[in-house]
Amino acid sequence: MDFEQSAESLRKALLEEIYAGAASGLGAMLLDEEEIRRGGPEELEQIARQYGIK
Repeated sequence: MDFEQSAESLRKALLEEIYAGAASGLGAMLLDEEEIRRGGPEELEQIARQYGIK
C-alpha cells in the first residue's frame, strides 16, 4: 500500500469514527468532518492521534 492509499484509508477510518460518534449523540464530532475531508496526510495523522486511532 502506498502513502496515498494509506492516507485515504486513514481518512475513511476517521470519517467512520466521527459518523459513529455523531450517531451516538456526540454531534460535535461532525465539526471535524470538513478538516478530515480536505486534510493532507499530516493533518490526518494529527486528527487520528486526537481521536486515539493512531
